[in-house]
Amino acid sequence: MSLLARTYNIFSFLGYYADTFLTYLIDSIIFLLAAAIAIILTIYFFRKYMARVQLRIGPNRVGKFGTLQLIADALKLMGKESILPKERDDFPYKVAPILVFAGLMVAFSLLPFGSFFWVGNVVISNSEVGIILLFAVLAIMPIGEMLAGISSHNKYALTGALRSVAKDISFEVPMMISVLAIVVMASARTPSSLTIGSVVSTEILPYGILQPLGLFVFYIAMIARASYTPFDMGESESELVSGYSTEYSGMRFGLFYVGMFGSILLGSFIISLFYLGGYNGPYEWNLGLIYLLIKTVIVVVISFTVWLSMPRIRIDKFVNLGWKYLFPISVFNLVLAGFLTLYLGW
Repeated sequence: MSLLARTYNIFSFLGYYADTFLTYLIDSIIFLLAAAIAIILTIYFFRKYMARVQLRIGPNRVGKFGTLQLIADALKLMGKESILPKERDDFPYKVAPILVFAGLMVAFSLLPFGSFFWVGNVVISNSEVGIILLFAVLAIMPIGEMLAGISSHNKYALTGALRSVAKDISFEVPMMISVLAIVVMASARTPSSLTIGSVVSTEILPYGILQPLGLFVFYIAMIARASYTPFDMGESESELVSGYSTEYSGMRFGLFYVGMFGSILLGSFIISLFYLGGYNGPYEWNLGLIYLLIKTVIVVVISFTVWLSMPRIRIDKFVNLGWKYLFPISVFNLVLAGFLTLYLGW
């Protein structure tokens, strides 16, 4: 039984419409709070991990081991004056960070997180075209970045937005071809191969073992989407001040900041689901969520290590990487997936 079904049973005495409304409202609130806490913990872990790698201490003053530092930072951002550029395009300027944050939260809500003891299957949405819907929602976030860069009327922000466009065009195609290879292999075992949960259920062996090239391409593409070093072309702090978010302050800047770390966490969840077996494991009917979290944390640590150990690459080499290398590799991986499916029975 899923979390939605249990909540529905609790309010069943109210009638169908009231029951359905309260079920989705309460579960959505719980989910949003859990996602926000997870992103906060990710940021805290990054700051402590970065400090340890760089032989520093990191947050250590506010709360035990600095655990309350991020809450203090959030309160500071909310209390800061929001300085608006005089020449801005008002509506797109204000809606841009909301688009980034909203796209991130909706994408989280489309993921299945496995089962967890009495709670059951932790899932908010189980669409029959969940994979298509997931990447359609992810496409909303770059729109917010582009609106932010263009509407700010700042040369640094505009350059950052143009770089973001080049990044998205260069890496979206290889990423989607890699996902298509997974759908091809899953379709041999389940008719609903566009459902994320169905894809995970077909992973007798993790697709990362069957498709190492697909895992490599998808992981590089997710780094590019999250826009952290070495692929932080949209921000490039040492070159473009802060890229498309240069003219933002206060909580609006905070939404962009949270969006970046949320993208890292979201990408780690997606890689774990598609390539590392997701919530599959021994006694998964009780511990699926725990298995997924363990795999996700491992991917997050790898991502942070890449962030802290590699320099930013040049924009032309960055675009060439997507079109000249990742694209051919993803096409070859798709052909290989078709061969494994048709002739080897995977």
